[in-house]
Amino acid sequence: MTKTTRRTGSLLVLLLLLLAGSRSLPAQDKEKKIYSVIAGTVFRDPGFALPGALVILEEIEAPAKGKRMKPQKVNSDSHGEYAFRLPASETKFKLTATAKGFVSQTKETAATPGVRVDVFFELKPESR
Repeated sequence: MTKTTRRTGSLLVLLLLLLAGSRSLPAQDKEKKIYSVIAGTVFRDPGFALPGALVILEEIEAPAKGKRMKPQKVNSDSHGEYAFRLPASETKFKLTATAKGFVSQTKETAATPGVRVDVFFELKPESR
């Protein structure tokens, strides 16, 4: 081996060690934020996804600490899926799914910190 090859190899090993050590430092400094997640899918009869449905999340009872949350709204995506990421708290919610030409549906659920709660809807067509 030549002097240049040894020096390059040593520098490469040193660089790799420095990179490995620096990657572990920020992970120790950061605190993990915990959220509550309420998610699900809106279906239409006979079980197909319903994209574009409006899902409204409303607080039924406020948490013991803190103030009441404003209602949140989201439209289901192309797969009929929706999700709400909420501050971590034990809170009860009412979810309502609506779509043009379908009967709306309301369900209740409770959020739990660090847990994903799934709520599914199957909207029936309005009778004419």
